[in-house]
Amino acid sequence: MTENGTPHESASDEGTRHGGSPGGGRRRVIWASAGVVALALIGGGIYYATDDGRSLASACDGLLDTSELTDLLGADRLRGEGEDPAHCSVSDPGEGAASLRVEITRGDAPARLLGTLRRADPHLGGTLMSPLGNGRSAVLKTSRGTAVASGYLACGKGGSAGDGEAGNTATGGAGKGGAGSEAADRLTVVMAAVRDGSGSPLDQPSQRARLARVLAGTLDRTAEKWDCGGSGPTGDDRITEVPEDTTRTLKAEGSATGTCEGIASAVFEAAADGPAPVEDCVLTDDAGNRLFQLSAYYGPYVKAARLETVRGKRYLTRTGGADGVYWTTADCPDGEALFAVETVRDEEAGAFRAADPKLQRAALKTFATNSARRHGCPAPVSPAAE
Repeated sequence: MTENGTPHESASDEGTRHGGSPGGGRRRVIWASAGVVALALIGGGIYYATDDGRSLASACDGLLDTSELTDLLGADRLRGEGEDPAHCSVSDPGEGAASLRVEITRGDAPARLLGTLRRADPHLGGTLMSPLGNGRSAVLKTSRGTAVASGYLACGKGGSAGDGEAGNTATGGAGKGGAGSEAADRLTVVMAAVRDGSGSPLDQPSQRARLARVLAGTLDRTAEKWDCGGSGPTGDDRITEVPEDTTRTLKAEGSATGTCEGIASAVFEAAADGPAPVEDCVLTDDAGNRLFQLSAYYGPYVKAARLETVRGKRYLTRTGGADGVYWTTADCPDGEALFAVETVRDEEAGAFRAADPKLQRAALKTFATNSARRHGCPAPVSPAAE
């Protein structure tokens, strides 16, 4: 009641008297609160997007091509970690499994180049790399959930790894122009991807091509920023497809058309592509049991093979062999190439397969000669008979 005895108007009466409805004031408070929450959510999304974008742009010192990583890894959000090109990565900052680990170096290749490629155990006979194709000195290997890829560029004369910390990191502390001999002045990139469960399988042709574009784009960006001036494609032609993965298909004797062409055995093989820096061929019996592994290495992968593989220490001479392991070399435009054949370990028996010197030496000669020809190298010398 007022002092003159008339009743007070309620808040709802006031709202009604001015054309509103009862409870309108409360609704206006609710709407305002909802607006504040929405703005906060939008602001948070903008912050995350901006923060993620900045981290991706600075990852690997800006050398990583991130334009297709969301589609490649199947993640809504990705964040870059590490500005050192030799040790950097991209991952889902939430609960997703998506990630990409990257190593970019100049001069000496990454310490575990073949290990990152899951290719350090050729004596087990289960890992064959496929060429990236498209004129690139690069290889890849994909499965549904994981993938690896690596490639290199030979730099021209007078190139440098760039000024400042990036250059020193890439050359292992040697600083600008410290890559050693001209033949060793190379850019090497290796990456390992894990997709989120919601993403497209990485062994699909479109995903393999996407991975190839990420690798090629990273090589090109690095070459430009570090003044590599190297040989190889410059990225003008967009990669739309890569050679088919044939490494899981058993080929009968005489039917091989790729890396095992001309070898008298049933085989598992990869497509043959001129610039591929790692080539593989596995000899089997008619049932597909793996007996011998043939390997070819070029560029920085030669040193990696000698350092990382079980039998690598044997490969220090130009040619040689005994006890089921034979190798030879060739002088190529970008340095020495290495070719080897070795017995494969039978894990069930806990021992290596029996050697077949005649078959192995003949297979090595055919494999190495074909591979060297594709790479513009002279024919390798066959190992001397035992």
